[in-house]
Amino acid sequence: LPEMEWTVPHAPQELRLSLDRAWNGDAVDDPRLHGFLAVSAGRAGLRVRGGLPDPTPGPAPEAPVGTRVARLWETDVVELFWVGPGERYVEIELGAHGHFLVLAFRGPRERVDDHATLALDVQHRQGDAGWETGVELPWALLPQPLEALGAFALARGAFLSAHPMPGREPDFHQPARFHRARLEARQAETIR
Repeated sequence: LPEMEWTVPHAPQELRLSLDRAWNGDAVDDPRLHGFLAVSAGRAGLRVRGGLPDPTPGPAPEAPVGTRVARLWETDVVELFWVGPGERYVEIELGAHGHFLVLAFRGPRERVDDHATLALDVQHRQGDAGWETGVELPWALLPQPLEALGAFALARGAFLSAHPMPGREPDFHQPARFHRARLEARQAETIR
């Protein structure tokens, strides 16, 4: 794992990651693509929110706002990858139009659960300053303990990352390449 370690704090504090560079670390000049992803530990679950300052994101899925959408990555999204022991991880996607997708994996690209019936309380806003979407994901859906995090965005055909990823093409399913991460020590009491 990369040398850097991120700490997910207890809410209301949060770990805020910038999504303003290409997946390979190259600069991205378009300010509409300088987004963020923020995470914090709440009593009931992991709070995740993110967005971009793009007031006109791509087309919306044909689904009600606040619902799960399969293949959400085909629209403008921010993504958090939460990695536990043995490279088990959950991918959490938040869409520009207030939709979400949660997928569980037992290793790189080895999907084990689509969470097809999952319902979450989605917070969403969209306006001249851009868009932001957030959810609180129950602790039971996340592999424990937290070992690493990855943060990404797909928007306007660009693949953005909070940290450079190796390879000749964008591939976010590389949990061994994510930064180490941990929950604040006092949070361990809350989620057990």
